[in-house]
Amino acid sequence: MAKIRVLVVDDNLNFLQLAQMALGTDDYEVHTATDGKDGFDQARLVKPDIILMDVMMPRVSGLELMRMLLADDEVKGIPILVMTASHFDPSTEQIFKQETNVKGFLQKPCPVDELRAQIALALKK
Repeated sequence: MAKIRVLVVDDNLNFLQLAQMALGTDDYEVHTATDGKDGFDQARLVKPDIILMDVMMPRVSGLELMRMLLADDEVKGIPILVMTASHFDPSTEQIFKQETNVKGFLQKPCPVDELRAQIALALKK
C-alpha cells in the first residue's frame, strides 16, 4: 500500500519533530517546511496527499500560504488541516472555512491518535 504523503508546515521545530515521530510510521511519508514560502515550494515538489499547516508563521502566514496553494492549479486540490496553538479569531476561522480545501482544524498540541483520525477523515471527504 502506498504511504500517505503528509506535508507539515510549521515554524515550531519541536512540533515538526513531534509530527515526524507521530506520523513517521509505515503508513505515512512526512515532509516538513518551516514557513509558508518553504511550504508552498515543498507542496509543488512533493505533491502531498494532505497538508497540515500552522496559521502564525514568519515570512508567509498560513492564510497567505492557503491563498498561494489555491491560486496554483498543480496544488489547489490538496486537502488542508489548519493547526493552531492559540485560539482562533472567529473571523480568521471563517476565512479558512470558506475555502473548499480546508478540511478541519486542530488545536496544538494534539494527541497522535486524533491527528491520525483527522488526516484519515480529511482524505475521505
